Amino acid sequence: MSKILSSFLITLLLASCITPSIRNWPSDVPRQALFIRAYRADAENQLVQSEQAYLEWILGFYQGTLIYPTGWLDVEQALLERSDAESKQELAARLSELGVVIGSEWAKENDERLIDNRMLALWGSTLQLIGNPEEQLTAIELMASDIDRLFEGSLRKEDIVESRYAERLGFEAFGDF
Repeated sequence: MSKILSSFLITLLLASCITPSIRNWPSDVPRQALFIRAYRADAENQLVQSEQAYLEWILGFYQGTLIYPTGWLDVEQALLERSDAESKQELAARLSELGVVIGSEWAKENDERLIDNRMLALWGSTLQLIGNPEEQLTAIELMASDIDRLFEGSLRKEDIVESRYAERLGFEAFGDF
């Protein structure tokens, strides 16, 4: 086997280890059909991103990536571990809903999406800073409202910063994301 062919096969093998497999959809990630429907509803994004690439980014959102190893499932688990038994079910449902909305938008091609990496980091950090489940639910509602407003155009991406959440949720800001 030639050296070039060997190098190509090794590169291909390594790439397949890095890229999430959409054929074996994980049971802890919301149903693939939800995301296929979201992908197919956005004709503009379909022009620049394949369905497979979109679904791979969905898995990266939930499971983490090499660059961002903490995924939405990790954030959910950390929050649920700290919550009390009586609020755990509601918190899990709201986090799941929020994850689908955020992930569906974030997984789009960079130029087509309204939710970017900075917002993911901000929202994940904000949720983890708040220890009280009731306050976490308030934070989730604020984030969901901001996402709705972002989608309808009444809130700009630039307005979604740490000080916005610190002011409304009552924690100390360390400098805007």
